[in-house]
Parts: sequence; structure tokens; C-alpha cells
Amino acid sequence: MTVGGDFVPSGDRREYDTGGNYPTVFGIKLTPPVSGVLIALLGLGASAYLLANLVRPAWQLNQELRQDVAAKESQLINREESQQRIQEARAELVEARQLRADVVALFADQESIDTLLLDLNERIQAVNAGIQDEDRRASLTRFELNEELSGVVTDSSLGTEVNNRVERRVYDVELEGDFPQTQSIMRNIERLQPLLVVKNLNSELDFSAQSILIDGQGRLLPNGQPVTRITTSFQLQALVPVENTPAPTASPPAEGTTEGGAVEGEAAN
Repeated sequence: MTVGGDFVPSGDRREYDTGGNYPTVFGIKLTPPVSGVLIALLGLGASAYLLANLVRPAWQLNQELRQDVAAKESQLINREESQQRIQEARAELVEARQLRADVVALFADQESIDTLLLDLNERIQAVNAGIQDEDRRASLTRFELNEELSGVVTDSSLGTEVNNRVERRVYDVELEGDFPQTQSIMRNIERLQPLLVVKNLNSELDFSAQSILIDGQGRLLPNGQPVTRITTSFQLQALVPVENTPAPTASPPAEGTTEGGAVEGEAAN
């Protein structure tokens, strides 16, 4: 007695045991497992091919583009920084030129040198305003160019930075007056526009003017107050930039006085 579902013909047993008829390639029978492995290998190969020929070049191109963009951005930043540095340098140059112009303006020029004597006379006349007594008026008794000490500065006395860049004009000056007048004149000299240096200042009291008047009872007369006269001498140095210095000319010596007690000289021209 047999069951229909379990019946296997005896002639087909070998074919069933051997797995049926499958194609053979290079001596390899393409059974389902073998075919699956081959298909998987083909898929891997195709993936590797696509990766090598499509994905990798695109990735490399993307990296190159990223690097190019980064380089462009860096160049743009550097350019902006360069422009900023250029603007800062230009601003510093303008500031330096302005500072140089301001410094040069402090120095004397030929015009201020030519009027220096006149400026001193005006200062002396100012302190003599309202004084009628000639003995009490201040006066300029000497104003002469010291040619021996004048010339281009090369001795570093004003600093090594100004050597051969500044010329020194030295004038021997002497004036007479009481202490308040002398003090006022010296302060006014400091206010003159050109850069002036006062050196070797010396003041001497005029004892010949220290007499007093008393009456018969030994009392001091109202008009007998002693007149304190001071003779002050100094060297007045005017500093002139070398590029603005023509050959200096000697000033005539102070020989007389004007109405205000100042010296008549070249400044009157």
C-alpha cells in the first residue's frame, strides 16, 4: 500500500539526487547558491566600478571646489585686511604730515627773523606804557647777531635727531629796566610765535640808581624812592629749519632808543 504524495519513480531518483540540470560556466555548475554568490560578486564589482568612476571623481571635485572656495574666502579676508591696513597707513601718514607741519610752524622763518628786533621793541614799549620818567622806562641796549655761535646745529646740543636739520641764529641781547618790567619782557619773549631759546641769562643790579632823597629831618621824600634798575643780558637763539634758511645777515648794533625806550635798527624797515 502506498501514499501518492510520497511516490518517487525509480528512474528519476538519480536526477533528483544530483539537483537537476543547471548550466555550467568554466566548469562551474550554476546552482542557486553559486548563482547567488556570483550575483553578489557582480553587484560588488559594479558598486566598486561606480565608486571608482563616478562617485570618487565627484567627491574629489567637491573637495577641490571646497578648497577653492576656502582659498577665495581667505583671499577676500586678506584683501579686506590689506585694504584696512592701507587705510590705516594713509591715516597715519596724514597725521604724521600734519604733526610735522605743526612742529615746523613752531620754528622761526626768515620773516619772523627779520621782524624779531621789531617784536622785542614792541614788547618793551608795552611795558613802558604810561611811564613818562625816562629813568624809569625800560630800554633795549643791545641786539647783535653772534655770527660765531650761529650756524647749522651739528653738536647734538638739541638732540642728535635735529643735527644738520636746524640752523641756530644767536643774538646777544641786553636790556635795562626794573624787576617787574624785566619779568614782563621775558615772559612776552616766551609768547613770541617763533621757537626761541634763552641761554646764559644774567641780571645785575645797577647800584648807581639806588640813591634816595631825604629832607632835613631825615625823612624820606615822596619822590625820593630808590629806582631799582636791573641790567639783564642773555643770548636769544632762534631755530630755523635748514630748508628755510638763507644766509644770515648781521643785525646792526643797538645805538639809540625810540620813544618807548627801544632800539632803532633793521626792524624799523
